[in-house]
Amino acid sequence: MQNDQDQEVLFVIIPSIIIFFALSCAIVFLMLYFQKKKFQYAKEKGELEKQYGEQLLQSRLEMQEQTFDTISQEIHDNVGQLLSLAKLQLSIVEQNEVTDKTLITDIKSNVGNALTDLRDIAKSLSTSRIQELTLLQAVEQELQRIARSGVIKCSVEVSGNEQQVAEQKKIIIFRIVQESLQNILKHAEASIINVEFDFLTEQLKITIDDNGIGFSADEKVKVETGLGLQNIVKRSALIMGKATINSTINNGTKITLIIPYV
Repeated sequence: MQNDQDQEVLFVIIPSIIIFFALSCAIVFLMLYFQKKKFQYAKEKGELEKQYGEQLLQSRLEMQEQTFDTISQEIHDNVGQLLSLAKLQLSIVEQNEVTDKTLITDIKSNVGNALTDLRDIAKSLSTSRIQELTLLQAVEQELQRIARSGVIKCSVEVSGNEQQVAEQKKIIIFRIVQESLQNILKHAEASIINVEFDFLTEQLKITIDDNGIGFSADEKVKVETGLGLQNIVKRSALIMGKATINSTINNGTKITLIIPYV
């Protein structure tokens, strides 16, 4: 009788031990598995962050290079012409026996305009200068610089309460807007540029609108494969945003950027 009871106890204890051991092994296995997954996730996240950082850096370097090319052309075309004219006027003053006060006033005006243009160009190049301003202020200054030529009328419209954009994004967004404006100056033959900031709850919507020559639906594919517009779309996607480009021939072009604040 006692032996039967002992056997029954063993039949209960032994399976219980086996089950307990199996459960312990399973728990240890799951812990190791999830620890491995956690480590793998952290490693992949680190690699993605590294790739993202490298892409951002590369994009900023490319934009910087393009900005330098554009500014170089502006210095040659605008500042260079003003200073060349001032030099010619000084030669005329030097040759004249009687001082022409009107001519001297014109020379001072031309030199002053050249200095103003150079200061504005320096501001648009300086990343640290852009960091000191809000995105809206930086774009407003850029439009003021363009409008000062007297060729194009520029305006800014703002909807909603202004919100801060993540610092890393702000510079890239500004360069995207700057490149969009340069495309208008180079190709659109526009007389009006309007930029609208719409501060939504979780994202910023920027619309850049001109009244230039635009392009037809048939030309859209060709235009979108152009380097300038490709860069706008690509760089917007890089900062988790979206860029759309719509145009009608002889009725201008509209570029819309939608980008999260963070």
